[in-house]
Amino acid sequence: MPRKKKNIPTKSYQFKLPRDERLQWFQALTTKAAQQLLDKLWSEEWINQLGKSNLKAYKVINEAQVELELNRQKIYLPSRIRRGTAEWAGRIIRGQYKRKNCYYDCLEIINWLGIETEDSKLIAIVMQYCRDTGKDGKTYKRYKKMLIRQTIEMIKNLFQRLGKGFAAFRYIDLVKPEIQHLAFPYSPDDGQTIQYTYDEEKINFKLKLPKTLEPKSKNDWQWIVSELAIPEKIQEKIAGAISSQPLKPTLHKKKLKGGLECFFLLFPWEFKNQPKRNDSKERVLAIDKGLKKVATMAIFEDGKQISKPITIKLVGSQYRHIERIYDHIAGNQHQIASQKKRRESKQIGVEAYQEERRRLYEKRNRLGEELAHTTTNILIQIALDWNCTKIVIEDLRDYKPPRGRRSWSRRLSQWLRGRIAFLLEYKCKEQGLTLQKVCPWNTSSHCPRCTAKGVKVLGPNNLIENKRAHWFHCPHCGFSADRDYIAAINIYRASFIDYKEIKSLKDTSPVPYMDSGIPHPTVLGGGSEMNCANKLVTVTGNG
Repeated sequence: MPRKKKNIPTKSYQFKLPRDERLQWFQALTTKAAQQLLDKLWSEEWINQLGKSNLKAYKVINEAQVELELNRQKIYLPSRIRRGTAEWAGRIIRGQYKRKNCYYDCLEIINWLGIETEDSKLIAIVMQYCRDTGKDGKTYKRYKKMLIRQTIEMIKNLFQRLGKGFAAFRYIDLVKPEIQHLAFPYSPDDGQTIQYTYDEEKINFKLKLPKTLEPKSKNDWQWIVSELAIPEKIQEKIAGAISSQPLKPTLHKKKLKGGLECFFLLFPWEFKNQPKRNDSKERVLAIDKGLKKVATMAIFEDGKQISKPITIKLVGSQYRHIERIYDHIAGNQHQIASQKKRRESKQIGVEAYQEERRRLYEKRNRLGEELAHTTTNILIQIALDWNCTKIVIEDLRDYKPPRGRRSWSRRLSQWLRGRIAFLLEYKCKEQGLTLQKVCPWNTSSHCPRCTAKGVKVLGPNNLIENKRAHWFHCPHCGFSADRDYIAAINIYRASFIDYKEIKSLKDTSPVPYMDSGIPHPTVLGGGSEMNCANKLVTVTGNG
């Protein structure tokens, strides 16, 4: 059985370390040692051994197996550095256990049904076939749907490149992870490479680092002493931790906005599970996530809508900035493809374009991270202001956009399927809110007032049907509104659906709104009253 995780929530906060050349040497030594150990142990036997073990990785991998040579000279690494390196490489190998098993299970189903079988049918059969029985006698899915989809796509890509002969290769012949980022864990240490104390305003620490890039003995390692200031905002959050002392940190390296690379210690604190908000009447915040409109939402209670629609959207300049980043990436990829068709003497130009592409992707990821944090903070604050007990969002992890929608697909992957859902999940736990994810299908196609199927039209005063329009009109009852707002209401309706019994939104109850435009007693004042940071603006519109 795989190692069980503790049921204690932890939150980590990163602290920037002072600039020191020895940190660069430490990164070079540990990354090289971890990669060499990974290459040495990369086998299905070690994947199975680590995947089935309940022990920490460094207890399965002997630290004596960690060896490092540079320029044909043996490098000295302290025992706890070798132990941390073994833990680092072991976590990477252990992470391949479920992926390896999924690969062989999917390959078996594909060989049985044929490589030409549609992905949807293959996914359904794998999910039905690959199930485990728990201690309670119930069966559970062995793999997530997204993992199965990715594995099937990988197998079909291998078939196109290698033909039928690819099935003769083992999983370890087709996949080989490489260490690209520093993530050195100090969790196996017992005070021989890191020591620290916390006193509410700062963390005093000692860190053992090499004196040179090629340490030959124990004397080539020394302690550095420093302190990390804790901002007041983080002090307030840490005050609610179970213990004032943080757990052992992880050393990371991160590139800042200006391109400067800095080292950070990521300290985790343990927190108590916040009790769920159990009010007599459940108040729900239903959210539809989008692109230019980052989120469209409304508040509901007892099956009725009690608020006007609220929209969080990007201002035009920031949206155009995102578009320019994608345009630059596309142009950069075109230049790389054209340069590769020329002579080898142009390889220097290819490397320059590849470096530029990497920089653009980092900029895009950094912008997405900022937007995700700002958006989720606003959503949580709105839920708390309205005394909500639950947040309902779409589960877009397994949703595959239609063909020809690459531009929409990449943004969906960047913001919606990624960080926003993840950040909402742990921030809801922090505030004692319940987060529910529902199926996104047809949430913007059915009328939430009469449950009939509606049409896409050009606007409220132009009812000409258009498949690419963003306005909804119901021919049955005449209700008309923005499709994102329609989706938010239907997401609330979908939170009551048991899809084993109900197959469509049309079979669920409608959601009434304020009668004759008279606001519900709990409705806040309307208007564009909220201006938020990071160029996100929250606008309260009319229902």
